[in-house]
Amino acid sequence: SGAEATAAETEKLIENPKVFGLGEFMNYPGVLACDGEVIRKLEAARRAGKIIDGHAPGLFGTDLNAYAAAGIKTDHECGSAAELKDKVARGMYVHLREGSATRNIRALAPGITADNLSRIIMCTDDRHAEDLLKRGHLDNNLRVLTECGVNPVWAVKIATINTALCYGLKDKGAVAPGYAADLA
Repeated sequence: SGAEATAAETEKLIENPKVFGLGEFMNYPGVLACDGEVIRKLEAARRAGKIIDGHAPGLFGTDLNAYAAAGIKTDHECGSAAELKDKVARGMYVHLREGSATRNIRALAPGITADNLSRIIMCTDDRHAEDLLKRGHLDNNLRVLTECGVNPVWAVKIATINTALCYGLKDKGAVAPGYAADLA
């Protein structure tokens, strides 16, 4: 929304236990160019043990290698099954997204396999209140994913345990003793 956090601010704020990580790290050109400010932000998050969420549409090959090597763990901007497979092959998690403006589940579902299932997670990203009321939230994602022919058990894993494991939510993602589950 036009705001910018400097590396110095990031280094200070990332240590706060209420800060979960760096979200939507969009400056992939800065990562690829090894921009000093960008690298300082990424290093601050890595030192603090915080997750770095990505935002890198259409990034492949050696550029994607550099992006993933910088510590960026996820991406919700995939546009094709080939891109999903390329990002997962580099150790990243890929979000299946059904937002209000941008949706990618139908495009990505053909790329989901038993071999890469554990690296697929879900998000809604910019879901408007009206869409929440009409279509739902992650329940909508589950419907869309199963309509695409994905095994319903896989779809639930993608929406629950995979996402919890990706983000280090140790007491979430399963219906089991010691886990906080919302069954509503």
